[in-house]
Amino acid sequence: MNETTTILLSILGFFVIFPLFWATVVFLISRIGGWGSMAEAYTYREPHAATCFSMQSAILRLASNYNGVLKICADSEGVYFSVMFLFRPGHSPFFVPWDEISGTKKIYFLYPVVDLRFQRTPNLPFRLYKRTADRLVDVANGRWAYKDA
Repeated sequence: MNETTTILLSILGFFVIFPLFWATVVFLISRIGGWGSMAEAYTYREPHAATCFSMQSAILRLASNYNGVLKICADSEGVYFSVMFLFRPGHSPFFVPWDEISGTKKIYFLYPVVDLRFQRTPNLPFRLYKRTADRLVDVANGRWAYKDA
């Protein structure tokens, strides 16, 4: 094999192997953190006249940190969660009705967060930063609020 062929095969190998590696890692994070279980428990439907917040952050179990990759939309019926395209393997979007969400304000590594719990997946924490949770309270317009610890 000559040098040009080796370089071309290396480049081709990178463009095949790296995306597979990336998709596998992102999929495993969804399973370890609990996103996959939440998406299985709560199906997705398109929001109606929703208010959306892009580039949001959340922390799931085992410190699965979704830093700036979430899109959270809320309407009169509930909240929609999705991730950016590059992080989609294993991260199907999902919708949770307001009446199935409870939240408690806590401190997590010195940051004020709201620990959300969903009725169908009560053992899986979904921690939002308090500023994001406050925005959801505003959009909920009295249909949902979190408690202070």
